[in-house]
Amino acid sequence: MKPFNFLRIYLARQYAKLYPSEMFIGVTGSVGKTTAVLACSAVLSRKYKTLSTKPNTDPISNVPSTLLRLNPSIKKVILEMGIEHKGEMDFYLSLVRPKISVLTRIAYAHNETLGSINEVLQEKGKLIESLDKDGIALLNWDDPNSKKLALNCKGTVLYYGMDPENCTIWAGNPKIENFATTFELNLGVERVKVNFQLLGLHQVYPALAASLLGVVHGIPLTKIKLALESIESSEYCLQAISGPNGSILLDDTYNSSPSGLDGAIDTLLQIPARRRILVLGAMKELGLYSEQLHRLIAQRIYKEKLDLVFLGQGETRIVADELKSLGFWEERLESNLKNSELVSKLLKTLSKGDVCLIKGSRSIRLDEVVKRIAKKI
Repeated sequence: MKPFNFLRIYLARQYAKLYPSEMFIGVTGSVGKTTAVLACSAVLSRKYKTLSTKPNTDPISNVPSTLLRLNPSIKKVILEMGIEHKGEMDFYLSLVRPKISVLTRIAYAHNETLGSINEVLQEKGKLIESLDKDGIALLNWDDPNSKKLALNCKGTVLYYGMDPENCTIWAGNPKIENFATTFELNLGVERVKVNFQLLGLHQVYPALAASLLGVVHGIPLTKIKLALESIESSEYCLQAISGPNGSILLDDTYNSSPSGLDGAIDTLLQIPARRRILVLGAMKELGLYSEQLHRLIAQRIYKEKLDLVFLGQGETRIVADELKSLGFWEERLESNLKNSELVSKLLKTLSKGDVCLIKGSRSIRLDEVVKRIAKKI
């Protein structure tokens, strides 16, 4: 770090001490953190003046910068505590100790180099372990890894998810309608229908986390619904856009990880289509697990019997090898394609009724492919 950064970190740490810990909410997990922060901010803003970390920004610099933006009018601060390396949660906790911790889901993510899932769990679990007896942990009931952390929490544990028996707040009847995600938000005997603009059933969980946070702060379900429905989808993050010849593209080119790709494929399968087509770029920064995780994605593609698969270059050769070994139809698979070749093939191939998911790590620049063949709906 540059000397200026050390100074900024020191000032952020001292500045945070001027404010009560009840102000701060820490959000961590492997997937869904950024969406959870956006949703939590939207919900709490219905009652408090709220400050949050900026989306899609390096959290190591983002958290201190956010703390330095504090002022007496701010009542709630939501901090995304993303982890890439061991010890980074200790860094966040040296700056501020949130009174409420939100955990999204523990899984392998593209930028986590901690090794095993247990190491990921241990590092992110420090946020839950840091809570005192007056603290509150909001955990995902449907994620077995997240539930393990409840054992080390000294404070109160509340759950969100799909299970009405074990969750304080839960979702019912989640589905995709008109390229939006709808679900019933339940709290006791109360129920409201949410028309969530973010596409994908996996997006329901960040919305539930934010809803539970709202309930903890005494925000009515009707106001939570309005807050969630006000959130707009981010560019390149599973957006439905018009494609060539009346087709629909699912632009998910911001980044890619095994869990994120699984969620995107789930979404592709939920949407009515004449043909379901996947354009896949490599998933980067998976370290020793890269081959294994690319092969698992190939097995998922084979299981779902997607109609056409176009693969880019690099590590996607592993996906192609695995698909061929499984006996995937050769006429449905093309691999080792440059971005310019992907553009050409999609322009020739896509037609009315097709739904095409395009996803890959940011550095692959599949967003350029989308720009060449589509415009926003």
